[in-house]
Order: sequence, then C-alpha cells, then structure tokens
Amino acid sequence: MPPVDKHHALDAGIHADLRRRRRRDHADQLVQRAAWLAPKDRALVEAVFRDGKTATDLARLTGESPRALRRRVRALAARLASPRYLFVVHHRDLWTTGRRRVGTACFIEGRSLRAAARDLGMSLHTVRRHTAAIEAAFETVLAAARAATIAQPAHTRRSAS
Repeated sequence: MPPVDKHHALDAGIHADLRRRRRRDHADQLVQRAAWLAPKDRALVEAVFRDGKTATDLARLTGESPRALRRRVRALAARLASPRYLFVVHHRDLWTTGRRRVGTACFIEGRSLRAAARDLGMSLHTVRRHTAAIEAAFETVLAAARAATIAQPAHTRRSAS
C-alpha cells in the first residue's frame, strides 16, 4: 500500500466540499427561479431541490412513474438554468401583451410553439414571430454584454473563478 499524503487527502476533502457547496448553490438558485413557474411545477422543484425528495418518493405521492418525474425535473431544471428564462422574466413587463403572453408560455412555462398558439388563441405564425423577436432581443443583449466585457481593460474584469 502506498504511503498516504496527508496534504493530498486534505486537498481532496476541500475539493469535495467545494463541489457540494456548488451543488447546493445551484439547487438554491433553481428554487429561487422557480418563483415564476406554475404552482404545480414550482412545488416539484421545491420538493426535489429544496426538500431533497427523490423521484421515487414523489411518485408514490402523485401516482406518476418515477421515470416521468425525473424527466420532468430535468426539463424544469434545464429551463430554470437557461439564460433565456431569466431574460424573459426580467424583460417581459416591457413588451406588448401578445409578446409577453408568448414569452411566458414558451420560455417560462415551456410550452411548444403549437401548444402556445392553441392555448393563447394565436396563429402559429404569430407565435413564431414573437419567439423570433424575443430570441433577437436576447441575442442583442448578450452581444452587448460580451462587447462591454471585451472593451473593459483586463485589470478591471472580474475573475471567472
């Protein structure tokens, strides 16, 4: 058996703790962002990421299959982590009623374009036009943020770590 390096073991423990903290921070962030979801989706996100419930536990309570619940949780987590989700949350009050309704349905609630068109009583073309405008606005804001970061002198930029 090779000799144990105490410092290496200590470093490994610190890195494991940092990973746990990052995971906890990410879970907390998802729970905070869930505030804009429908109550059923918000309750699921809170049960999994705040309360630590497993899909099997929740499946017993809801009657759904654990696989379907895991798939739903993954989709919700991906949507909540998306920068487009935050963009729509923060900018939708500035938009026209139609664009706000489409942005909420597609980017916050996760509906498909067809489902949004049907549920909102709009044509598929109109929903596509609104989502394209939202995407264009998002890309414009993203490009401006990148340009501002590049234009900053290197010594004033925040560290990525």
